[in-house]
Amino acid sequence: MKHARKARGFSLLELLITLTIVAIVAAFALPSLNSILQRGEQRAALSELIAIINLSRNTAIQEQTAVTLCPIGTNSKCTKDWNRPLTAFRDPQRARKIVHSDQVLRILELSSTGTAKGRTGIRDYFRFRPSGFAEEAIGNIVWCPKNGDNRFASQIRINMGGRPFISQDSDGDGIPEDTYGKAITCG
Repeated sequence: MKHARKARGFSLLELLITLTIVAIVAAFALPSLNSILQRGEQRAALSELIAIINLSRNTAIQEQTAVTLCPIGTNSKCTKDWNRPLTAFRDPQRARKIVHSDQVLRILELSSTGTAKGRTGIRDYFRFRPSGFAEEAIGNIVWCPKNGDNRFASQIRINMGGRPFISQDSDGDGIPEDTYGKAITCG
């Protein structure tokens, strides 16, 4: 006599319960994953900005020449349009203009992850002297993610010594503060 084999598998009810549990877990996990991805983009952009600032300062010291860091316009001069690529270049005449391509140290484009805005007072550049100091051209760069979420914005301050410092969230509200202790805004 043959024994009837019972079919093995999931019932419709078991499948629906499993899918419901997976959907609930995914609903909680996706915002966290999005936050992790945005934080990664922020760190990558800040690393790139710090690297080009340090390259500018270190080149000025090593080569004993002035180095300018600014967005370059179509006329090869510094411009206040911070949506353009940020360029570090040797500027011994302090002309804020690229005359020869061998002056260029590095060009940085941030447009894929976010935007940068330089706050340099009346100037449209940062300049590093052969001593590494940035006395007459200090200020900051604010980086904002493409979605404009202030929680993932950052400010890099360049002090008179030419050293960059990244803003911190000192009041615990999740948004870093600028030089004046106010929350950074991307609006």
